[in-house]
Amino acid sequence: MDPAAAVQWCEEEGTHSESSVVIELPGEAWAEEQISQAVKTLSLDRKAWVIAVKTDRVTSGTYALLECKQGIPENFKGASVQWANKTELCVIHMKVPEEGPTSSSQAESNKEEVPSPSPLATIGPELFAALGDFVSKCQRDPPTYSATGYRKLRVFSGRQPVPTGEDSFEEWLDQATQALDEWDIPETQKKQRITESLKGPASAAIHNLKLRKRNCVAQDYLNILQDVFGCTEKASDLIYQLEHTYQNVGEKLSEYMRRLDTIIHQILLKKGLDPQKVDEI
Repeated sequence: MDPAAAVQWCEEEGTHSESSVVIELPGEAWAEEQISQAVKTLSLDRKAWVIAVKTDRVTSGTYALLECKQGIPENFKGASVQWANKTELCVIHMKVPEEGPTSSSQAESNKEEVPSPSPLATIGPELFAALGDFVSKCQRDPPTYSATGYRKLRVFSGRQPVPTGEDSFEEWLDQATQALDEWDIPETQKKQRITESLKGPASAAIHNLKLRKRNCVAQDYLNILQDVFGCTEKASDLIYQLEHTYQNVGEKLSEYMRRLDTIIHQILLKKGLDPQKVDEI
């Protein structure tokens, strides 16, 4: 991948080329978790985030687009960077505008007390066009997502009984579903945030999904977890259960309502109810 292609990739993903680089990893067998761990290890002084990943079947290589909000790390400023296992990763830098005259050359010209022509006299239509293009790029809206400062999902492993410090699947899925609706970030970032909250059998379920379906999205992650760890009743069975759940003798109304709410939540996950009618039901 050449620098021009890297700049085009930045524009497609909505990132700033001046704070981004592309690294080339040998081979195609690189999982997203491996790439994220490698980047995290190599960018200790400044955080770098994996925005997108591409595989080139012609060159049998993998490319990762990184965004560095705090500036490009020092060890990424060269032509390559070496990982802990002695793997050499090629670094592709973006094209930058050529620098104008240096301050020293300007100082030398100032010493020559020779009147210079008006700058406007030397400006041609090509330069005006280039300046207009540069200004339009500067005014382009930045990405609406933030790579830092978000509230992470709580941990879910899928083990039974539920380990101390973890949520049950229903609790975890509820917060994950809400977060997925609120995150205004690229699909790759959504999948990364979900994956980092999983471990054990839950993480294995996502790994198996990615082996079967290469172009899966974040919602596919939640769907497969629902199939593996969610309740097995159909929506119609849960509605029947709701209609035949009565208040027990001596049971507080608040406790009875919590039991009903649990069943309704399961029906919502099965897409058996209109969320707008929950209060009425």
